[in-house]
Amino acid sequence: MPLSSIHILVIDDDEAQSRKLTRPFAAWGWDAVMMKGDPGEALARLATGAFDLVLLDLKAAERGNYAFLRHRRSNPALHAVPVVITAFPGASLARLAHCVEWGADDYIIHPNYQVLFRARLQNVLQRKLLQEQAGTALEAFNEVEKIADDLRLVILPIGAALSAETEYDRLIARIVAEAQRICNADAGALYLAQDDGLLHFAFLRVESLDFTYQSQPAVAELLDPIPLIDPATGQPAYDDLPVYVALTGDSVNLTDTRGGRFDLGRLDTLDHKAGYHPEKMLAVPLRSGQIVGALILADSRHPLNHQIVEFDAYHQQVAESLASQAAVVLNNRLLSERQAQLMRYKRELEIGREIQLSFLPAELPTPPGWELVAHFNPALEVAGDFYDAFPLPHGHLVVVIADVVGKGVTAALFMAIIRTLFRALFQQNYYQAEREAAGEDAGELTPAYPDRQSLANAVRLTNAYLIANHGDTYTFATLFAGVLNPVTGRFLYVNAGHNPPLVFAADDGRRSLREELMPTGPAIGLLLGASYNVAEVTLRPGDLLFAFTDGVTEARNPAAEELGEERMTELLAAHDGSAAEAVAAVVAALREHTAGGEAFDDVTMLALRRLPDDANQSP
Repeated sequence: MPLSSIHILVIDDDEAQSRKLTRPFAAWGWDAVMMKGDPGEALARLATGAFDLVLLDLKAAERGNYAFLRHRRSNPALHAVPVVITAFPGASLARLAHCVEWGADDYIIHPNYQVLFRARLQNVLQRKLLQEQAGTALEAFNEVEKIADDLRLVILPIGAALSAETEYDRLIARIVAEAQRICNADAGALYLAQDDGLLHFAFLRVESLDFTYQSQPAVAELLDPIPLIDPATGQPAYDDLPVYVALTGDSVNLTDTRGGRFDLGRLDTLDHKAGYHPEKMLAVPLRSGQIVGALILADSRHPLNHQIVEFDAYHQQVAESLASQAAVVLNNRLLSERQAQLMRYKRELEIGREIQLSFLPAELPTPPGWELVAHFNPALEVAGDFYDAFPLPHGHLVVVIADVVGKGVTAALFMAIIRTLFRALFQQNYYQAEREAAGEDAGELTPAYPDRQSLANAVRLTNAYLIANHGDTYTFATLFAGVLNPVTGRFLYVNAGHNPPLVFAADDGRRSLREELMPTGPAIGLLLGASYNVAEVTLRPGDLLFAFTDGVTEARNPAAEELGEERMTELLAAHDGSAAEAVAAVVAALREHTAGGEAFDDVTMLALRRLPDDANQSP
């Protein structure tokens, strides 16, 4: 959605006011459709999918007890289009707040300055664009993660079960049966290579005919064995489908068996002997360091209507993975090596966990008059969350918390990259400042430490690195980083799409939520050339800054209910004790809420508290 070509739906009963509001659109290259505020007609118009933004008059928004906003919020397709409320000066903030509660994204008082009007709308549109990009990236990642989970939860357990099967005939039958089940295939067949240089037809199962064939010693095979090498030419017999996949290691997905490059004449023999002629076929190799054979699947059936459909990319990938596992089992010479590889993989994960933990600060630096406490609990052996804290040459303190999309090994690798890169880029500014100061007056080192510039540069350059070098992985991270002046309590920060940290003020034995540190830029790794603004807040005596990753608020109980930010905030506000007590209260609530179940996501918290004035005074 380029911001130079925008389609806006304007809903307002006052046609003259609508025309005045949209007058500058033509000069911006935008266009608008104006209509009156009937909720039903407006929703129908919005459902055409032709709009990037809705400008909704306040009165029209309130009509029918917020009918337009209510129905839009309940429809995911309509909810993707942002709605901005338009109102005249003097409109009640309570009225506008009700609109936001019902799902409006923003509001605008009828502007007198076109520049400000356009900037406000562009901000809303930019947020929409970033959400769409993040959604696309997440969809791609979730598809990859689904395949990875299936490989881990389905294919590997099947491979282990095959390894435990001691009876050869049952093993052969199970390989084909599992492949048919995963790919919804009507037929499955297995060709195995032997020392005679031939592929032998070992097994066939046709579900629709309830027909099973298994080769037996000293009994004529259902189909003649196939030479791997053509005796007439001395060349590999690539014209035959099973031989081709066995020799090349390449899978073949035939959407039509009635033609093509392969000689499928043996299907006529199969039709004659078994009464079966397939329409679509998927052939995958069985190889494990040497030729083992080929697995053939035919006629995948739709699970609902049982119609024959093409084998898709997912079918091919899981069939290849299963065939690979079966090849390991059939190739006894490589079985022990396979087991050793699994053990090494487990050990590497353990080493990876140890290395990752070493990236976290062994001891958090704590300036006088402050408390800094962290909690880290990965969902798997390794995590995509991290936190960091390190002092600067002039006594200021940097704190960081981040969450890489996903979890497990991939997220952990990117965690290490982001943590190392951010710290190095940040500290580089101070190294350069020291050198510049030394060059000016080597006898008295008085560098101008660029806190604000260093913070913005570190985030911006880390974002640029991720996109330039790892953009094709769809990996991104939310990050919150700040620099604390422990003397004044001034806290500069950049929030790159992270959950807003909460600032609480001490209030007569309890805490009151004073501020949420909202994002000042998008997540890193999403948008090239993104702008990251540096904001600031002053932490007063008794204040608590609490930062967290979404593994805290999205922790689920056995009923799949999330802990939620509201409950977390109530826990933190219940008393005004130490930072350690605040973190401990949330950890205890998480343990109770999840009932000791498996963690849904990595959990990381960081609490920074300025001690009250009376706590800093000597007795």
